[in-house]
Amino acid sequence: MTETHPISLRGLELIITYRGGSEERRDNLRGVLRHLNRTYSDYLVWLIEADAAPTFDWSAFADPKIRHLFVHDTGPFPKARLVNLGALMAKSPIICLHDADMIANPRFLKIAVNALMDDDKSDVLCPFMRVLNVSGNLRQSFIESGNIDELTPFLESDLPDDINLMYLNTPGAINVFRRADFIRIGGLDPSFIGWGGEDDDLLLRATRLGLRWHSLGGDSAALFHLNHDSSWRFERLEEENIAKNRKQAFETADISIEALNERAAELSKFFR
Repeated sequence: MTETHPISLRGLELIITYRGGSEERRDNLRGVLRHLNRTYSDYLVWLIEADAAPTFDWSAFADPKIRHLFVHDTGPFPKARLVNLGALMAKSPIICLHDADMIANPRFLKIAVNALMDDDKSDVLCPFMRVLNVSGNLRQSFIESGNIDELTPFLESDLPDDINLMYLNTPGAINVFRRADFIRIGGLDPSFIGWGGEDDDLLLRATRLGLRWHSLGGDSAALFHLNHDSSWRFERLEEENIAKNRKQAFETADISIEALNERAAELSKFFR
């Protein structure tokens, strides 16, 4: 894929939530948007930012495919509420929940989009299994170029010093959804505030309510995570709020199906 032969995403609308709390995070978003513009065509990004004041400058990109919405919120990052807002505004039958620091293998993102648009074998597709963390000079070079060819050679080879395995699998990061099904099950639960839990809850709720949630496999089915604030993430992993979020998420597996349907119906009222 090149800038002269981009991959059509067939009208896909991507929802990216964002808070530019550090230079690393602002740079990562810049790299993701540059990559999307260089690699794909026929898509729209809902970039939804929550902070005390906006840090994203649309004029620096002047890309008509980016719709920037700012929400004033100085509390813990309200990812679930922002994703739901994007899904409410989207019109495409297929939406993509896309973290602001993640890069998909374009071949697998295209497979996922085509599968949901053309077939009836899945309702949610994750175009990956493992997640690889990219740091150092390789991260910086990719941010400046947006060129996936800098990263894909390492999908089926030994990893260089600037890439390490982050997750063997994860339910979040990049998910391609049928929009109607996302709304039917209630979207993300906005009671999850801050880091953790909302993706696990969504997976459990979706699968228990009958959605066919699948991941694409193979060594090349990987995401690249652009490194940021790694010490922040792991130093706070055991904090009270994160522990509460995780406990709440896994309770979704234990409640009755009647109670789960009632919860989904209540959550889905937001989209009416």
